[in-house]
Amino acid sequence: MIDKSQVLEELLEAMIAEDEDVTVRAVCRRSDGIFKHATDITRNEARRRAVEGAIKKQETIRTAVNRSTKKSRAELEKLAAARNAEIEQLQTDKELLIASHRAMILSVAEMGGFATWKRFFERYQAAIDRLEQMGSLPAASVISLSSRRDT
Repeated sequence: MIDKSQVLEELLEAMIAEDEDVTVRAVCRRSDGIFKHATDITRNEARRRAVEGAIKKQETIRTAVNRSTKKSRAELEKLAAARNAEIEQLQTDKELLIASHRAMILSVAEMGGFATWKRFFERYQAAIDRLEQMGSLPAASVISLSSRRDT
């Protein structure tokens, strides 16, 4: 017995791949008699949804292709190069900001004000966690000072 759902999916994918307009009647024509009438598809909700989904998918693909073909290959390469340069610049800026941030926190801590700085972020633990993930908080090393004299 033929699995009509599987056949329908294969027909729809083939039609999209070949850029053939997806319609219920076109599916019937292409099905070699498996779907004899449009109502064989439209009365079955799952089949109708499959065709509607394929139509939307085809529209999305066609829209994307039309947008990209309006620009020449040279323009697209130039645009990609510009985006890559922008990404590199943003990465460099981020690294500079992290280094600057660490230096500021170290200077505040050196002057004894780290607790004051951290107080500004008390309600924003997520911000402190993110700063730690980015590596923008300096690593703290605790030195134990004993009040006893070593003998």
